[in-house]
Amino acid sequence: MKCMIGIDDSDSAAGLCTTFLAYKLATNAMELGFRILEYPRLVRLNPNIPFKTRGNAAVSLVIEASDSDAAFKSVCSITARYSDVENGANTGVVMLEDLGKLPAFKRLYRVALSGLVNKTRAARLLSTNGVRSFTLGNGMGLVGASASLGFDETYDHTYEIISYRRSDNWGTRRRLSPESVSRMDSATFPHTYNNYDYEKKRPLIAPHGPDPVFAGIRGDSPESVLEAFSLLRYDEDIDGHMIYLSNQCTEAHLGSRLGWPLKAYHAGWFQGEVKSVTTEVGGHVFLELQRGQKRARAAVYKPTGDLYRVARRLAEGDRVMVAGGVRRPSTKHPRAINVETLIIQALVPLTVQSNPTCSVCGSGSKSEGAAKGFQCRKCGARMHAKKRMLELPRALAVGHYVSSPRANRHLTKPLIRYGMENPGKSSPLITGWIGNRGPISLRALAQNL
Repeated sequence: MKCMIGIDDSDSAAGLCTTFLAYKLATNAMELGFRILEYPRLVRLNPNIPFKTRGNAAVSLVIEASDSDAAFKSVCSITARYSDVENGANTGVVMLEDLGKLPAFKRLYRVALSGLVNKTRAARLLSTNGVRSFTLGNGMGLVGASASLGFDETYDHTYEIISYRRSDNWGTRRRLSPESVSRMDSATFPHTYNNYDYEKKRPLIAPHGPDPVFAGIRGDSPESVLEAFSLLRYDEDIDGHMIYLSNQCTEAHLGSRLGWPLKAYHAGWFQGEVKSVTTEVGGHVFLELQRGQKRARAAVYKPTGDLYRVARRLAEGDRVMVAGGVRRPSTKHPRAINVETLIIQALVPLTVQSNPTCSVCGSGSKSEGAAKGFQCRKCGARMHAKKRMLELPRALAVGHYVSSPRANRHLTKPLIRYGMENPGKSSPLITGWIGNRGPISLRALAQNL
């Protein structure tokens, strides 16, 4: 019997990871009574939700089980083992056996990408469709678990290979060779992306927390991420790896126009004319945008790097589209769109008044005083002429702009992916899509010399 499992919120700030739970399920699938049919799906949901998990990622598995009851019990047992409830995990597990009911979960997925979904709505959907569920903690993970069922390869998608650490290394520094990451990035670009920060000269593929993830490489195909993984060099033994189908790097959450009035925590885009550009405390840039009678404030923060540098150069009258999540207003800060992507649609010419040039020698001139004309700085000739208007060069161009790779969110679409979207094309499971051992570590490499 073909069915789907959805899981969310098994991790906490103190450790563990929902993708690690999925990896454990997949590597033990046969013993647990089922078979993995497709790439596990790593599904990022609205990153602006205040009660999100660490990366706001849920996971779904397409499986085949001869006994769905036994398979579900096995999944719940393993989930309980790898959920950090003591430190705040609120795990949810769902099992959909009638795949004809997927359209309802696709609708939930689209809402959960850019808006708010409460647990009551998710529970009602599960009950209405006869979907079995299991929870730990307060069960908030039911929302992400249910929404994850709605994502598949018919949407724009990417792939990520995630490698996992042995438990005795959790909480220690990841011993990854930065040079090998840089070489891997050069060898596999543009089929993998956001691997290395060339400005700060450091890898971007390894987290820094106590979770089980060693490294994650994102790309446009299973083959490209597996090849990239094989090029890494590191000095610790890892537990294994698995390739995921994912909505990461697709900007799936920013596809809709923001409703009006702007609602806190919702994500989407707003298009308008720049009315002002100001730099406030901390160096952050704030844009006032107007479209008709609607006026919105947009924030571009200094850590976004490239995006921040572009926003600083905007001027009144420029036409732009900003996309991001709406920040809740507070006593100190008004409601604002936290900008993740900026599209410049039109730039106004910038002009400045300049003294006239000398009609005798062509040199510049200086003012003699109000209504007294000008005098050439070189030959001294005097003239009565009007100031001229000079157009200043704009250090900007019409086009798409995103934050520097180190500031990208999981869903941020790298510039290289524009025009390389990948909806509706599924890839079969390739040899090596899952493994209990990674590529040769530096220690093992030294032992073989």
